[in-house]
Amino acid sequence: MRVLILTVGGSDAPIVSCIKNYRPDRVVFLCTEDEDGNKGSRAMVDGDAIISEGRECKICRYKDVEKRENIVKQCNLNAADYEIYAVPHDDPNKSYEIAFKLIKNSLGDGHDVTVDYTGGTKSMSVGLAVAAMEFPQCNLSVVKGKRQDLIRVRDGMERVSRLPSYTVFAQRQERLCRDLIREWNYTAAVQILEEMSRSGFVSNEKEFDRLLILCRGFAAWDKFDYQSAVEKISIYKEDPIIAGYNSTLKQICAALDWYEKWSPNNRKAPPVFVLVYDVLLNAERRACQGNYDDAVSRIYRAVEMYGQLCLRTGTPSLTSENIDVSLLPEQYSEHYEKKRASNGKIQIGLTDDYELLAILGHPVKQVWESRRERILNILNKRNYSFLAHGMETVSERDYLEVKETVWSFISDCDQAMKLQKGLAEYVQLPREL
Repeated sequence: MRVLILTVGGSDAPIVSCIKNYRPDRVVFLCTEDEDGNKGSRAMVDGDAIISEGRECKICRYKDVEKRENIVKQCNLNAADYEIYAVPHDDPNKSYEIAFKLIKNSLGDGHDVTVDYTGGTKSMSVGLAVAAMEFPQCNLSVVKGKRQDLIRVRDGMERVSRLPSYTVFAQRQERLCRDLIREWNYTAAVQILEEMSRSGFVSNEKEFDRLLILCRGFAAWDKFDYQSAVEKISIYKEDPIIAGYNSTLKQICAALDWYEKWSPNNRKAPPVFVLVYDVLLNAERRACQGNYDDAVSRIYRAVEMYGQLCLRTGTPSLTSENIDVSLLPEQYSEHYEKKRASNGKIQIGLTDDYELLAILGHPVKQVWESRRERILNILNKRNYSFLAHGMETVSERDYLEVKETVWSFISDCDQAMKLQKGLAEYVQLPREL
């Protein structure tokens, strides 16, 4: 069904032209009632005959008076063909509220909806037009024509014009998308862009494709789905904004490949600590979104991962998943043999990782021994949180304390190992694309 929703003001001619032009199955009139001495427009729709006074002659003061039938009769509308809703004269918010519900319900019922905001007060027109712009599938219309003065379009000179209302919707959705990217919420940005694409509201295909693919790529990166991320981000590796991220992502993928293929005899390692830095900055993004429990859990994992990577890249080369006792100093063999589990493996956790590094004289030994108590105390905030083993919530203050301690610890470990590029050089994911 074709539904026409329009505001009615002081002139019937543009309303009649609009109805006759669109020939809707149903017309919804938004009118004003008589109120506090102010004459409303309701009577013009289905009241008595319309009395139209022309302009007064400046010399003789004569006014040309014309009598016409109401809008319903002029358009041959039956009682079942139209509805009338009263709106306030000068309350655009209320007009918007009424119009929004009417449009939403009509579209929800599967009708083709056209909105014309030609008639009515400025407040009525604003309310209806803004409501229509909330729905890109809604057709927006206005009666135009030649003007002889600043008052209005003269009868007989009007024409109905359909406006591209979807452009306003598309611009607003794009702004929302940009705002989400600034919050590192790439997944939500992808959802908005995909909805715009399904609805056909894309003006610049090339730029739209770039934004959508990059948002998908960084959304995957944000979920640690690095392989999916590199497939998308590498498409724009020549883009000055993206080039650095593409390079970092390749390093992450190389580090993961090395980790999966690791053996104690493989001495050549890529810059593997980039994995730790990425987890730490991922935690920073979670905190920015107010997810402090999540952020602290990720920081804990980053500290643990740093120790694991130090063991794998150290001398001897070990894995905390199964310590090779034969590679340890003889006096510690018995101590670690006691940790052997029923599956035959000697697996150690975060604290034992760093203790073993200290035993082996690893470059991070001094940093760990000077910060041990501080690190363990701060990481207890994770252990007692909802996402670990306790029932405590993690506040912003807790997160900032954990971050300050761990960032300093990792940076000092980087310096102790004389890494060319450490945490301080690692760049956060983009907030603009």
